[in-house]
Amino acid sequence: QVVGDRFCEQPRPAPRPPSLVRAMAHRALTIQRQVLAGDASISGGVEMRGTSASEDAEFAERVKAMQQWMSSERFKHTTRPYKAEDVVKMQGTLPLHFTGAKVSDKLYKMLREHQANGTCSHTFGALDPVQVVQMAKYLTTVYVSGWQC
Repeated sequence: QVVGDRFCEQPRPAPRPPSLVRAMAHRALTIQRQVLAGDASISGGVEMRGTSASEDAEFAERVKAMQQWMSSERFKHTTRPYKAEDVVKMQGTLPLHFTGAKVSDKLYKMLREHQANGTCSHTFGALDPVQVVQMAKYLTTVYVSGWQC
């Protein structure tokens, strides 16, 4: 707070009672001990429970599918510093399907077919969605710049 041209000290809050400080410190130390102890049943005040056999089987199935996808022809030159299991651990349990990923797979397969056949995909650039719709009848691909997305 400024009064005139000099600073005034703000009033300090009342000190907490020693019993409250001790209770807070005790709680913090208890949580810290549980976390550092690596107790399988309690971690950070949250009770951990084991998974059922069906959850383990589903996880193993998802890891297998991820390994298959990561080792596909498309990614043969890609080096990853992590495993498929690490990726699946970070995913949620709700399966997500993105349209962009499906379109990307379709484009990749189409380009690989053109490469194998020695052909090419003729394309033009579109400036707006109307042009994309008009060109789609005649072309297999339409270039859309990043600023238009």
